[in-house]
Amino acid sequence: MEQSEQRMLSSEIRYRRLFEAARDGILILDAETGKIADVNPFLTEMLGYSREDFLGRNLWEIGAFKDIEASKAAFSELKQKRYVRYNDLPLETKDGRLIAVEFVSNIYQAGQDEVIQCNIRDITERKRIETALQQAGAELEQRVEERTAELQTALAEISLLKEQVDAENLFFRRELRMKYQFNRIIGQSSGLKDVLRMAEQVAPGSTTVLILGETGTGKELIAAAIHDMSPRRERPLITVNCAALPSNLIESELFGREKGAFTGADSKQLGRFEIADGSTLCLDEIGELPLELQAKLLRVIQHNEFERLGSSRTIKVDVRLVATTNRNLEEEVSKGRFRQDLYYRLNVFPLTVPPLRQRKEDIPLMVHAFAERYAKKLGKNITSVRKETIKALQEYPWPGNIRELEGVIERAVILCSGPVLYLTDELKIMSYFSLTASSDERTLEETERNQIMKILSETRWRIEGKDGAAVILGINASTLRARMHKLGIHRPQT
Repeated sequence: MEQSEQRMLSSEIRYRRLFEAARDGILILDAETGKIADVNPFLTEMLGYSREDFLGRNLWEIGAFKDIEASKAAFSELKQKRYVRYNDLPLETKDGRLIAVEFVSNIYQAGQDEVIQCNIRDITERKRIETALQQAGAELEQRVEERTAELQTALAEISLLKEQVDAENLFFRRELRMKYQFNRIIGQSSGLKDVLRMAEQVAPGSTTVLILGETGTGKELIAAAIHDMSPRRERPLITVNCAALPSNLIESELFGREKGAFTGADSKQLGRFEIADGSTLCLDEIGELPLELQAKLLRVIQHNEFERLGSSRTIKVDVRLVATTNRNLEEEVSKGRFRQDLYYRLNVFPLTVPPLRQRKEDIPLMVHAFAERYAKKLGKNITSVRKETIKALQEYPWPGNIRELEGVIERAVILCSGPVLYLTDELKIMSYFSLTASSDERTLEETERNQIMKILSETRWRIEGKDGAAVILGINASTLRARMHKLGIHRPQT
């Protein structure tokens, strides 16, 4: 009995020492009445109340727990759940100072009785630090935003300084690709040789060149060749595809813009004329240029000067102009869609690239070259092309020209399973266009028109889709529509 009492006494002494030395405030309450039975020194020091102020009272009777209803509600919750925790509870010290505490309370059994232990930790300093950190973080974010804006402005200025160099590098890479393509221009026909000879003659000067020809004949390669043979070849060839740009963007692409020149113009931009200063500018498909921009282009050609959008400052440039088009510009002038004075300025040195149907002797060379290229790309070994295939390809009128021929050969290489290249479905498709009538009986366009009309009639004028005329003819739907437009084919009114 004495040993048991001794152990209990020893345990109570240890508990008392821990209770009094704890660096958290501790309250011991009677679970039944809610009266405070004990309080440790740290809590009295924290709140400024004496031990006597606590003992025998309920929490809500002490000024520190000034919210009586909240204290009563917390006590009821504790009795129901046997554990409560508040991460941020406001308490008031005896001298009226507000502090924030963590309040953890639970009920446990002490002998025959249940008691409540409340641990109270002062987090005022921690909250102050957190608030200070949040404020510092907000200030830092604001400073970062301000600095970012400054850096963005600086980067925009640097970008403007580098823009011409970057643009030139971009066009230089394109020019290298163009040179590679020009080196691969295939053909020995007299028509092609005449074009290349004339290109070589005009290249050394600064004369404006107008390159005419159907879609897919390689007009852009001739433009690249002229630039490559000119004294301006050290600078990149700058190209603008007038047909690919929306009409509302062509002007800023050609002549540049100032920041704020129009909605969405959030930065300054150099135009292609400015980038091409000292070099050659190729206006691809110039026949698509909107009429309202043609006057401004004429002024640049005449005076070598222009203004950026949103600016009144005149910029002088030295640009050699090469233009390409698949349109009949004389016809466009007569219809009021192209300025006559601009046409005369462009038509100083016209070059007409012959269509593929006028270069039949070049087709075998092209077929072998394309077959070799795509066979290498696809890892196939194609050593020859059937004579029947070459003959069928030479008889086809090629409305899409070289571009269409290249597509046909690429498809054939993909489908080819042996060393000999041959066409399967394409042979049947092309037979629709074979020249069954002699040249004195009907023209090529008449034959082409009749064949297209025949297929359209069979497909009930369906152009696209699995059973459409374009699929049967083996050409793109856009190519078929272009041929229909050129040949004056219109769906009859029902």
